[in-house]
Amino acid sequence: MAGVIDEDDRAAAMRWFLLLNEEPVAAEDRAAFARWLAGGEGRVAAYARAEELWDRFGAVKPAWQRMQARRRVSRRAVLTGGVALMAGAAASGLVAPGRLLADETTGTGERRELVLADGSRVELGGRSALSTRLDGSRRLVTLEAGEAWFRPAADPRPFVLRTGQGLITATAGAAFDVKRHGGVTIAAALEGGLRLHPAAGAPVDLAAGHRSAFDDRAAGAPRPCRAQEVLAWRRDRIVFEDETLAAVVEDLDRYRPGRILLGGDRVAGLKVTAVFDLTRPDQALDILAETLDLRIRRLAGLALLTRAG
Repeated sequence: MAGVIDEDDRAAAMRWFLLLNEEPVAAEDRAAFARWLAGGEGRVAAYARAEELWDRFGAVKPAWQRMQARRRVSRRAVLTGGVALMAGAAASGLVAPGRLLADETTGTGERRELVLADGSRVELGGRSALSTRLDGSRRLVTLEAGEAWFRPAADPRPFVLRTGQGLITATAGAAFDVKRHGGVTIAAALEGGLRLHPAAGAPVDLAAGHRSAFDDRAAGAPRPCRAQEVLAWRRDRIVFEDETLAAVVEDLDRYRPGRILLGGDRVAGLKVTAVFDLTRPDQALDILAETLDLRIRRLAGLALLTRAG
């Protein structure tokens, strides 16, 4: 991208990048980011640079892991210049994202199939991250971000999935899908059953063919779901039924380079029922703009959706 990026804008862009890639992101923070971004082309360039550095993070990750092994260093400190690694990464054109410690990650629009050490099968969706810890008593897997499908291998040790909102325990023969969506986790039991354990709430059981969303306090009532719709993302499709535009954009964001921003709560709350091709996310934005009477402003990988009028 042409031009020199102001150092203040570069530093601010890194702070915004950190904030927007941690969960949950408050509506007022998103609005404040949109106002900051509108302050000039230099800010757009600075944020685009931060996005590029995320995708190039792999080269600096081993250094971070060595540092983490020696002492406790916060992720926020790395991105905001609190430790020496930030200076070294900036000098080499590399910087760590908020999901530094994941064992497996995917980039924008990428899907990856994994086989864990115990034989369990996993498929990660776009911009997703996974960590695993297998020991003699249990198999603990953490979905750091994004979405994944799981088929745990037969094993006497329980298979437990952790997210930011709590734990999910799979029964024998289970196959299931889990997505981190803002400040909630959405779990779908496709075969076998699941037990959801909100961090500060009562457990809820999910039978096969049901899904539920939960935060750290409680899980919603199980609702029927169809596997072909839940797993459409594995075939490069994504299905929405009476979802808010904010939820739709959060999913599309993982399959489109850059970021999608919404111009206000009224736009974010619009309802969407649609099926989109994940290989053509910009076409999905065009369809949304046309059907919801919105205007799209595209700039350096960013797309801003606002009321047309």
